[in-house]
Amino acid sequence: MGRREENIKKVKYLMTQRDKIRNIGIIAHIDHGKTTLSDNLLAGAGMISEEYAGKMLVLDYDEQEQARGITIQTAAASMVHEYEGSEYLINLLDTPGHVDFGGEVTRAMRACDGVILVVDAVEGVMPQTETVLRQALRENVKPVLFINKVDRLINELKLPPEKIQERFAKIIKDVNSLIKKFARPEFKDKWLIRVEDGSVAFGSAYYNWAISVPFMKKTGVTFKDIYEYVSSGRQKELAKKAPITQIVLDMVVKHLPSPLEAQKYRIPVIWRGDINSEVGKAMLECNPNGPLVLMITKIIPDRFAGEVAVGRIYSGKIRPGQQVYVIGHYKPLR
Repeated sequence: MGRREENIKKVKYLMTQRDKIRNIGIIAHIDHGKTTLSDNLLAGAGMISEEYAGKMLVLDYDEQEQARGITIQTAAASMVHEYEGSEYLINLLDTPGHVDFGGEVTRAMRACDGVILVVDAVEGVMPQTETVLRQALRENVKPVLFINKVDRLINELKLPPEKIQERFAKIIKDVNSLIKKFARPEFKDKWLIRVEDGSVAFGSAYYNWAISVPFMKKTGVTFKDIYEYVSSGRQKELAKKAPITQIVLDMVVKHLPSPLEAQKYRIPVIWRGDINSEVGKAMLECNPNGPLVLMITKIIPDRFAGEVAVGRIYSGKIRPGQQVYVIGHYKPLR
């Protein structure tokens, strides 16, 4: 059995382990590196070849997206990640960064419990960074931060280490200001990102490396080491020493919530029904034995399977051939 087939088998099992699931999105200003990050995370998890990661743009499945180099719609993928001896299922959504496709971001946020906010180290927080983060926070979706394209600060801007750290501090301050501004009162302080606890990571999605403070403490790798690897053109070596998949997905598992945790505070915000009803209670508890509640986030054309619906189950289970009712139509569909 190949690695990809083995991972698919694990995915099927982990889908039943609600505390081991992370439903996450990647959000950013246009061209800050969302889809490149997605590719490398998938490669690290064995879902695509590492040779093509960052170049295949797997989640840009539309020909127009590939041609224009931007994500227009929302695509999804699942992968398995091991953290502290346990395996976790990461359901990943890659969302548009272009202002014209904000509706796709809002719809995707309904299916996510957490997001990786990607910010270009050179450009910093941009207008669409604020827009997509605001959309996430309004849906009670918790963020972590990945500062991307750090190699450009070293090789193109020729910034010394102290200036780079000042740039990081400015980006973190700007993101935290947005969290304080847009998060709901109970999360304004709780969800602030901090370098010390590992809710912030730095790196290069294109060159497949990343670092965080917990990783540096654990391995003894210093920022001086990172600077020397990048400035001397040894980023391939750095990717083996500090692989982006490990650092970023460790951050996801540690800091972003499972459906069991998130649905308790998200359902009252995103669902307008009676929270004390059978359906409401089942969703709050993420109950697999409750009534089926499923939200479709995207219909994706597949040349082999036809139209494939991607969605998030809040309670219950769905089975092949099962009849479901589409809200607004109230007609059974198969």
